[in-house]
Amino acid sequence: MTTKLTLTLDSKTIETAKIYAKKNKISLSKLVEFYFKSLSSGIENNNANLPPITKELSGIARITTTKSDKELLHEALNKRFL
Repeated sequence: MTTKLTLTLDSKTIETAKIYAKKNKISLSKLVEFYFKSLSSGIENNNANLPPITKELSGIARITTTKSDKELLHEALNKRFL
């Protein structure tokens, strides 16, 4: 069941969130929903089912691209097959 929620934020934050959502092809509502779910689930719960080596290596790599997954996949396939 979905319920409407009204949020009050400064305009710069809203515009930044809209840009982020558009780049990631997700609605602003879904973005807020995912954020709230991530807060309520907690990081410890997400890592609880991971193997020890994965926990140890988690977070050591940083992604420096602003491209979407779709764009990265397209580039990788073009590089490999064209």
